[in-house]
Amino acid sequence: MDDLDEHIIEVLKKDSRCPFVEIAEQLQVSEGTIRSRVRRMMDDGMIKGFTIKTSSRNVKAMVEIRIDVNTDTDEIAKLLSANQGVTEVYEVTGDQDIIAIVDVESSQQLNDIIERMRRNDNILSTRTRLILKEHFGVG
Repeated sequence: MDDLDEHIIEVLKKDSRCPFVEIAEQLQVSEGTIRSRVRRMMDDGMIKGFTIKTSSRNVKAMVEIRIDVNTDTDEIAKLLSANQGVTEVYEVTGDQDIIAIVDVESSQQLNDIIERMRRNDNILSTRTRLILKEHFGVG
């Protein structure tokens, strides 16, 4: 990955729908160069997909989860991400092992997801923090 690849990724992080022609103009290269670079980065796994940022449905929370020591963290993360309303799951360091971002329409839906999490024998505890306001970075 070189400087041009990094600049392309910066532009796409800000706006994943930015046309290749506009990226090419910004970076002063041809559209074909952008197209081939993006394709190569996708093939190499540097770019895993394109996404959008949306406003919250109504209730958004960060649920911190501590799991049992001898538990496959990846397996728990996959189970959590399968829940409707769970938008992101991160394996993290620190006192907690996993953080799940939940975006639902009501506090009852949030509570239902948390209760489902707690029924898993390998989840030792959860701590929930409501997200009051979002600020998106540029990448």
